[in-house]
Amino acid sequence: MVLLAGVLKLISVLVKRSEPEEDPPSFVFESADYDADITEDEEYMRQDRRVWVSVGALSAPLDDEVYEDTPLYVFFETYFNALKTGDAAALRACYTEECAAALKIPKRITQQRVYDILLTLISSEEKTDEEGVKCTEHVYRFEYKIMKNDGVFRRDLESGTVRPRIVTLREYPDAVVISDVIGKYLVQGEKT
Repeated sequence: MVLLAGVLKLISVLVKRSEPEEDPPSFVFESADYDADITEDEEYMRQDRRVWVSVGALSAPLDDEVYEDTPLYVFFETYFNALKTGDAAALRACYTEECAAALKIPKRITQQRVYDILLTLISSEEKTDEEGVKCTEHVYRFEYKIMKNDGVFRRDLESGTVRPRIVTLREYPDAVVISDVIGKYLVQGEKT
């Protein structure tokens, strides 16, 4: 686990961080429908839409336990609910301003049909941010699929495929935010 975290830190130094990815020329996206209600999509409603969190050998969906006293898990639910409901303001609030700007997180999104969500903890450590504020920095591997992806949120992901990203979250006493996203070197099928 420590070796993997060290390798990922080295890679993160070599890869430009929080950089939006170019559109792969072969991706075909659905038409963006800002009025669509994804809960009316029967095929999507049959999918596993729960947020699964994996820590070590243990993996469980967040809805199986009460997690209100775990700010990180509340954040995960907030993040994926913002995607599912098309709440761009709530989604942008999940990122630092710098990270949201660098990733070009849109100010308006459609409801995203996210499913098969698996968040795997890679590392956690106490840090001090750029402002001198102490926080816990968590590094997670985010994996999920988007059914009928319209490209409004993720233009680097074909419908129904997985393209993991390494996400750095900063947990403060009163907030959790995404401070960095690394994804260019993580293409489905590549070794991490």
